[in-house]
Amino acid sequence: MLRDAQLAHCLMFSDLGTLVPGDQLEIGGDEAHHAARVKRLRPGERVGLIAEQGRYAIATLEAIGGSRSKPLLSITLDHVASEPAHTPVLDVYAALPKGDRLDRMIDQFVQIGAQSFRPLLCDHAQRKPDTYRPEKLQRIAEEAQKQCRRVWGMHIAPPISFQEAIQDRDALIADASGTPWTAITQPQPRTALIVGPEGGWSNTERDQFVETGARVCRFGMLIMRIETAAVVAASVIMNTHPSEPE
Repeated sequence: MLRDAQLAHCLMFSDLGTLVPGDQLEIGGDEAHHAARVKRLRPGERVGLIAEQGRYAIATLEAIGGSRSKPLLSITLDHVASEPAHTPVLDVYAALPKGDRLDRMIDQFVQIGAQSFRPLLCDHAQRKPDTYRPEKLQRIAEEAQKQCRRVWGMHIAPPISFQEAIQDRDALIADASGTPWTAITQPQPRTALIVGPEGGWSNTERDQFVETGARVCRFGMLIMRIETAAVVAASVIMNTHPSEPE
């Protein structure tokens, strides 16, 4: 696994396809520029390549060619493998915090192991979905993925309404009004974590808690900011019944 190897850096490279150990390839573009000019990699160092759907490779950087502004990495593959997705599966539906707090929240979700993030549309949301750029969040997620050597990426999905989110059969609402979190005896294969807005839930939304019978839990002693509550709850859920890939 990538986490077990002594690597100088990880790069995103989606075209591993049918490549096998011993194959050689060249990588250019932004990934090469970041590796050569920002991370200052040198020939002989080992790197990781993260592809799609759990496929990855460990390789040796043979040479850095091209120009200073457009470097080209020559790489030899040492090991190519696939890794099953992490369990339990965690999908997060959360209202959007203001400013760069959203960026930090996304970065931390990736490190924790969440499968996806969807902006939650709710009555008292203070930031609307059209004020953020999903492509920017996906880039943040990919950078965090490389940093933590995560093979399966986190997907930034379209917004979801509170009414739709609460109908999810695996819904779990993080709220200070709920009962203290206790682990369920049997591991849950999936959780849809719902985290509300800075302005709190509306009375109508709270009524729907009861109508749907969704589980409502609190994950701390004090009232937390959105990004703190979401990250804390996600971490607790992911580590209650952790399962390492084989």
